[in-house]
Amino acid sequence: LGSTPQEIIATAFTHPSRLAHILFQGQKFKFLVGIFGPVLGLTAFSRFAAILVLPTLGILLLSNYPLQYAFTSHYSAPLIALVIGTSILGLAHLRPSFQPPVAAAVLASSLAFSVLYGDLPFSHHFHPRQFQPEARYAAFAGNLNRIPPDASVAAENNLTPHLSHRRFIYNLEYEGPQKADYLALDDAALGRSEAALQQQIVTFEALGYRTIATGDGLALMQRP
Repeated sequence: LGSTPQEIIATAFTHPSRLAHILFQGQKFKFLVGIFGPVLGLTAFSRFAAILVLPTLGILLLSNYPLQYAFTSHYSAPLIALVIGTSILGLAHLRPSFQPPVAAAVLASSLAFSVLYGDLPFSHHFHPRQFQPEARYAAFAGNLNRIPPDASVAAENNLTPHLSHRRFIYNLEYEGPQKADYLALDDAALGRSEAALQQQIVTFEALGYRTIATGDGLALMQRP
């Protein structure tokens, strides 16, 4: 739609079909149901307070980056707080006689969505293994101590928690090597493909890096 707010607004008026193509997608409809379904759409009854939801909701729905309208990422976190707040106001604006049954329906709906789509222990999508550290990381973590305190590091997602205290750290998956002094590689970002990891190592070797430590699907590389 554009690279600036002005361009996006202009495109929305001059090429509405582009706007419709971006907004009317199946995954985005599921996203809306998942956000407003647990509270039964009470935001719509919050009157002018509903306006508070629109900027954040618009940013998420106008994006072409799938994680911004997915429940597996953090991008929707600010929206959830706004939806809950406006839903409380929406409930307060209902007739007093309607409030108890609607509140009970919201509780039932929230529990149903939690069971079907949530990540609580009783949810269908709950996987205990996601909360258990993999032994391969524990075995490899000591190698990360070889990185000098003032060195820059580019690391894959699952290794960044071991390096988050550092001043210079880059997300290798999204930012690339950034000419970092060290690279911490993890084949989890490559679908646990050993061949893909070896190809990645070869690519970085061509940039001047050398492997100084390896583990189960893991590697630490240094730039001389």
